[in-house]
Amino acid sequence: MTRSVLRGLRATALVSASVLVATLSAACGDDAASDPNTITVMSSFTTGEATGDEFNKLAKQFTKETGVKVDVEEVNYADLPKTYEAAKLADEERDLVIENLTPDTTDWLPQGQVVDVSRYLDEWGIKDKLDPDAVKYWTQGDSGVAGFPFIGFNWPVWYNTDLLHKAGVNEIPKTTDELVAAAKKLRAKGIQPMALGGGEWPVQNFTTWMVQQYLEPDEAQTLFAKGGYCQSEDAVRGLDLFGRLRDEGVFIDDAEGYTADQMTTAYFNGKAAMMPSGSWAYTLAPENIAKVTTLAGFPVTADGAYSKPTAFRGHSAGILVTPNGEQKIDTIKKFMTFLYSQKSLQGWAGDASQILDVTPDKIGDVKSSNPLVVQGTAVTDEDVDFLLLPDSFIPAGYDYQPVATDFLGKKGQSGKDFCKALDGLYANGG
Repeated sequence: MTRSVLRGLRATALVSASVLVATLSAACGDDAASDPNTITVMSSFTTGEATGDEFNKLAKQFTKETGVKVDVEEVNYADLPKTYEAAKLADEERDLVIENLTPDTTDWLPQGQVVDVSRYLDEWGIKDKLDPDAVKYWTQGDSGVAGFPFIGFNWPVWYNTDLLHKAGVNEIPKTTDELVAAAKKLRAKGIQPMALGGGEWPVQNFTTWMVQQYLEPDEAQTLFAKGGYCQSEDAVRGLDLFGRLRDEGVFIDDAEGYTADQMTTAYFNGKAAMMPSGSWAYTLAPENIAKVTTLAGFPVTADGAYSKPTAFRGHSAGILVTPNGEQKIDTIKKFMTFLYSQKSLQGWAGDASQILDVTPDKIGDVKSSNPLVVQGTAVTDEDVDFLLLPDSFIPAGYDYQPVATDFLGKKGQSGKDFCKALDGLYANGG
């Protein structure tokens, strides 16, 4: 859920396009752009992680079976939107883009930077394999479907039960009062409570998590789309809760300066007892940490909108087809049907331990060997209430992170202060 400001991004892309495109063209080769026997891919799946390793393995297998080369350019997830936009401005875009559908990319289909794939989903028999909610998430009104939904996620809270037990906390906190009490016990033992990436995108997600503690989904959707936080008593209550957790010492010291990587590093090194993070990190956790981790929702808020602990789930990672890719659509069809074949899907679910947007019956009898993936798959609506995922409602370019970081670093600041900063984003158009 990273949200860099797209208005500034457009200007940056225009200024840097000539430099970036020269680099991209060298990496991919001019011939590859028009060669029907080569598919060029800009991918946020990176080598050394489960997704990148699995994708590269399958790309090589596809080439072996078909003779079609797959030229993969890996780009850091946070940098990919501006890198792609720079290439697109110079008509040097890749055939496929693998990225999340977030406010950084939701305007690509309406602007024609990628193509509507709805007809291909139907004609290639892929839509029948997908979770209907995933297709719904990727559908953008009259513009069509922005891409092929591929990897889903869930986003619970991680609890290191070993550290909790050392502090005398023998059960996962069920309420926010219990969470605060647990944080105090942890600090008394010299253990940092909850790691939070307060200087990057995790704090944006956590802000929307807290906002929804007292909000019904319909009102939350309106606020995410149009603003008006200060006019919503319940939204302000949620922001006040965020402030209370900050002031009561629930978050790791200096959380406002932590990156997403520093957040996970603190938890993975046993330096923090809790962390709000998603299924993308399940395969990265060290074995000793995975063994003592329990995945559950954020504790219930008294008089809140939800009776169960809360978490997120979504369908954000997908494969987008560019106008260049549509010029060689027959080749793209071969590759996409290969990726969505049962054999390939079983590799993603078993070897790469990913939660897919494909229904389980289309994957077949295969399970991950990763204990956190198995545990995470069991985080269902029987145990948690899933909040509204805000990514498809917050307008493109609206960046909560700076104001959320500022709020996280100002002890004593209230929800009434924070709501003004959030509403200011909408008043200023991002």
